[in-house]
Amino acid sequence: MKKILLTCFMLVFVLHAWAQDRTVSGKVTDADTGESLPGVNVLLKGTGTGITTDLDGNYKISVPSDGGVLVFTFIGMETQEVEIGSRSVINVEMTTDIAELSEVVVVGYGAQNAKLSTQSVSKVDSKAFENMPILSAQEALQGQAAGVQMTASSGVAGGQQNIRIRGVSSINAGGQPLFVVDGVPMNDGNAISYGQAQGGATLNPLQELNPNEIESINILKDASATAIYGSRGSNGVIVINTKKGKAGKTKVNLDLYTGVQDINNRRPTMTADQHRGYIADLFGVSQQDVIDAGLATDGSFDWPDAVIQQGSVSNANLSVSGGDEKTQYFFSGTYFQQDAYAIGNEIERLNTRMNILHNITDKLRVGTNIGIAKVNNDRIGADNNTFAPLTSSYLQLPWVEPRTDNGAYVNTGFIANVLAIEELNTNRVVNRRLTGNAFFEYDIIPGLSLKTDFGTDQFQLEENRRDVDIVSPGGYGYYGITQDNKWLNTTTLNFNKTFGENYISAIGGYSYEEANYAQIQVEGSGFLSDDLPNVASAATPTFTSNEKSGWRLNSLFSRVSYRWNDKLLAEGSIRRDGSSRFGAGNRFGIFWAGSLGYVLSEEAFIQDISAISFLKLKASYGTTGNDQIGNFPSLGLYGAGNDYNGVPGIVPTQAANPQLSWEETTQLDITMNLGLFNDRITLEASYYDKLTDGLLLNVPVPYTTGFVSITQNAGEMKNSGFDVLLNTKNFDGDFKWETSFNIGFLNNEITSLPGASVDDEGREFVIGSASQRAIVGHSVNTFYLIRYSGINPETGDAEWLTKDGEVTSTPTAADRVIVGSAIPDFTGGLTNTFSYKGVSLSGQFTFVSGNSVMYDDLRFTDNPNNWGFFNLNPRLLDYWQNPGDDAYAPALTSPTFGTFGQRSTLQLRDASYLRLRNVTLSYTIPKSAVERIGLRSARVYGQAQNLLTLTAANKGEALGGVEKELEPEINGGGGTNLGAGESFFTLPQAKSFTVGVSLGF
Repeated sequence: MKKILLTCFMLVFVLHAWAQDRTVSGKVTDADTGESLPGVNVLLKGTGTGITTDLDGNYKISVPSDGGVLVFTFIGMETQEVEIGSRSVINVEMTTDIAELSEVVVVGYGAQNAKLSTQSVSKVDSKAFENMPILSAQEALQGQAAGVQMTASSGVAGGQQNIRIRGVSSINAGGQPLFVVDGVPMNDGNAISYGQAQGGATLNPLQELNPNEIESINILKDASATAIYGSRGSNGVIVINTKKGKAGKTKVNLDLYTGVQDINNRRPTMTADQHRGYIADLFGVSQQDVIDAGLATDGSFDWPDAVIQQGSVSNANLSVSGGDEKTQYFFSGTYFQQDAYAIGNEIERLNTRMNILHNITDKLRVGTNIGIAKVNNDRIGADNNTFAPLTSSYLQLPWVEPRTDNGAYVNTGFIANVLAIEELNTNRVVNRRLTGNAFFEYDIIPGLSLKTDFGTDQFQLEENRRDVDIVSPGGYGYYGITQDNKWLNTTTLNFNKTFGENYISAIGGYSYEEANYAQIQVEGSGFLSDDLPNVASAATPTFTSNEKSGWRLNSLFSRVSYRWNDKLLAEGSIRRDGSSRFGAGNRFGIFWAGSLGYVLSEEAFIQDISAISFLKLKASYGTTGNDQIGNFPSLGLYGAGNDYNGVPGIVPTQAANPQLSWEETTQLDITMNLGLFNDRITLEASYYDKLTDGLLLNVPVPYTTGFVSITQNAGEMKNSGFDVLLNTKNFDGDFKWETSFNIGFLNNEITSLPGASVDDEGREFVIGSASQRAIVGHSVNTFYLIRYSGINPETGDAEWLTKDGEVTSTPTAADRVIVGSAIPDFTGGLTNTFSYKGVSLSGQFTFVSGNSVMYDDLRFTDNPNNWGFFNLNPRLLDYWQNPGDDAYAPALTSPTFGTFGQRSTLQLRDASYLRLRNVTLSYTIPKSAVERIGLRSARVYGQAQNLLTLTAANKGEALGGVEKELEPEINGGGGTNLGAGESFFTLPQAKSFTVGVSLGF
C-alpha cells in the first residue's frame, strides 16, 4: 500500500513539474527607435511570477502549459498585455505613453499628474525651443504660456530677459521669478549689481544653461504652487528639469546648427548732403556757405552702415545617455558662438553637464546633476550712452569721418568714435558658473521615503575694460571680479499611500541656504602707453572698492494632497522662512496656501455627455513673499573712506529700519479644465486676483536726520486677470495638424502709497522716470506726459494740449496728464504644427496689445534744434512751408522750432504688435535609410526667427503705432519694475536664419 501511495505521489509531482516546465522567451524593443529596452518588468498576470529584461532587452520566463497572459510595464511606455497561447517566443515592441508623459507637471519639491493637480502650472516642453538659435531658454518663453510675458531688455548678445508672471508685484523690489534648476534655487542676480552693468552685465540666471539640456520648463503661477517657496514665491517660480538618462543602449546625439542674423529695424538718418541742406534752408544760404562758415565739413560717412553688420550664430551639442536597471546617465557638452549684428558684440559659451542616477539597492538611490559653464562676452556700451554702437551711429554727424587721410582713428568728441572703440578698446566679461546637486533617497517602507539634497550655485564674473588714448585721453582702465556663491541643503520626507478610494501624498522638509557675495573693483587713468593693458599701470588710481556681504535662509515646509476616487481633490501647503535680509522684528514669516478641486467628468451626469472627456474645477488661495531687496536693507550702514578732503572717516550711508519685512502677496485663483472629444480639444481658463501688501518704498524723511529717505513697507498693488490656453488636434493621421493658442489678460493697479508724493489731483505717486509715474488708481508704469497735438497747418507752429485740453504752443510741466501704460492689456501666442510622415512645419506668432513705449531717443533725432550737434531723422525735412501744409515738423522760423523735441506724446507709441516669432521646417529621414549608414536617426531642419512684425504704425502722430524702423518689444527698465517700456536707441531684436542637423548614433 505504501508503495502504491508513493508511486501516485511521484506521478502527481512529475505531472505538476511537467506542467510548469515550459519557457517563453523574447526581446522587448522601443517601437520608435527599434532599440532594446533593458529593465522592462515582465509579469505573469494573476501570479507573483515576474522578471526584468536584461541589458539587451531579452527575457525568459516560466509559464504554465496552458499559457496565460504576460504583462509588460516600463516607465514612460504604454503597458502591454500579451496572450501567450502556444507560443514559446514572444517579441514585444513598446510605444511611448505620450499621455502619461504630458500629464506630469513638475511642482515644488515633486511632480504631479496634471489632471489631478489643484495647482496652476504651465508646462513648456523642450520641443518648443529645440535647436533654436538662442543663448538662453528664457528667450523662447514669449508666447508659450498664458499670463507669462517675456521681454528682452535689448537685442544685445547675452542681454537679460525680463519675465513677468501674472503682472508686476513690486515697485522697488525685484520682479523676476525664482528660477529652480534640478531642485536648486539659482542666485538672485537682480538683487545685486554685478560689475559695471554695461551692455548686459546684469545676471541672466539661465545664460549658462544650454537650452538643449532642458527636458521641461514648468511655470508655477498661483499661490497653491508657489507658497511652498514662501518668501520667494510672489513673482512666480520657474522650475527647470534637465535631461536624464534612461535605461537602454547608449545613445549618442549630435546637434549642429549655423546661421546668420540681421538687424530687424534700422533707423533712417540724414545723409551729409541732407543735413547740410537742412542747415542751409534754416539760414537761407547754400551748402557751400554752411561749409565755409564752419557749421559743417564737406565729408560724408554712413555711420549706421559701418556699425551694423551681418551677424552669425552657431552651436554644436554632443550628448551621451543610457544605462541599465542600476545606473542611468546623461552627459553633454556644448559650444555656442554668436557675433551680433552690432560690431564688437560677441558671445561664446562652453558648457558641460553630468547627470547620474545609481540604484545601490532596491531601496537606496544616489545621484548628481552638475552643470559647468564658461561664457566669454565681448560687450558694447550700454544703450543709454554715446559709447554704444547704435547710439553713436545714429547721433554722429554724417560729415564726421572716423579716420584721417593716413588711416589713423580720430577722437570724435562727445559722440564717441565707436569704430575706434570696437577695434582698439577691450571690454570683456568672463562668467564662470558651476551649479548642481548631489542627493540620496531611501525608501524606508513602501510609500515612505527620505531624500537629502546638497546643492550649490557657484558664480564668478570677471570684468576687464581698457580704453585707449584716442578714445579716452590719457587712457582708462577698469578691472573687477565678483563672486556670488550659494550652498544649500534640503531634506524631505515623502509619503504616498492609497487606502481604497483615498489617496494621500505628503511632503515635509527642512532647507538651509547660505550665500556669500564679494566684489573687488579697481579703476585708473593716465597710461604711459596703449600697450599697457593692466589697471596697475595707470598713473592715477581713480577708484577702488572692496565689498563683501551675504545672506542666509532657514526654512521649514510641508504640503499635503488628498484625493478621493480621483474625483474630489484637496491640497494645503505651508512654509516658515527665516531670512537675514529683513529686520530683527520681522525676520520670520509664515506663508501658506490651500486649494480644492472637483473632477466633474467622473460624475455620471457628465459622463452622459459624450462630447466631454474631461472637466475639472479648482480654486486656490494663499500667501507668498518677495525677498529680492538686497542683503542688508534693514540695517544702519556706514561707509569708510577718505572722501572728506582726503581725510579718513566714517559716514552713515543707510538709515536702519528693524521692522522692515518682505512684501506679501495674497492670490485667489479659479480655474476650469475642459477636454472635448477624447481630449482632441483641451481648454484651460483661469481667473486670478493678486494683492501685494507692504510694498517696499523709499519714504522721504526730514533732512535733519542726515538722510533723504528710508526704506519702509508701505503701499498696496493689485494684479488681476484671465489666462486662457486652448489646444486642438485638428487632424490626426498620416497628416497631423495641431494648434496651441494662449492669451493672458492683465489689469495692474496701485491701490495705496502712503507717505509718497501727492500730485495736484490728490493722488499719491512715485516717480519712475522722467516720463513715468506709479500712481494710485493706475498702473506701476503709467506714462505722465504733455499731449502733442500736431502742426498747425495755417501757422506752421507745433501745438500741444494743456491739462484742460486747450491747444497751446507753450505747454508747461503742469500740463502733463496720464496718457498710457507700459503694461499690456493682453499678451499671448499662437502655434500651428503640421506634419506628414517625416516632414514637419511649425510656425509661432506672439502678440502684445494695449501697452505704450516711450522712445526717448526721438527727442534727439527728431529735434530740429539739434542741427549741427547730432544727426537727425530725415522726416524733419518734411517741415511746414506754406499755409495748408500737412507737415511733420514746424516751420524753420516758428517759435516752436526749439521746443518741438520736448518730452511729450510725440515720442510715445502704441506698442501693440503681432510678430511671426519662429518658423521651422524639418525632415526626419526614414529609419531604414539612416540605418544603412550606421545611424540611429537623422533630422535636418531650417529655422527663421522674427520674420515679420505687424504694428499699428502710422505717420507718427501722438500715440501712433510703432513705425517699421522702431522696435516694439522694449523693456528699457532692465530688471527693474520702474521705467519699463522706455527706449534710448535700444538694440532691436535680431532677424535670424539657421540650418541644422540632428544625428543619433
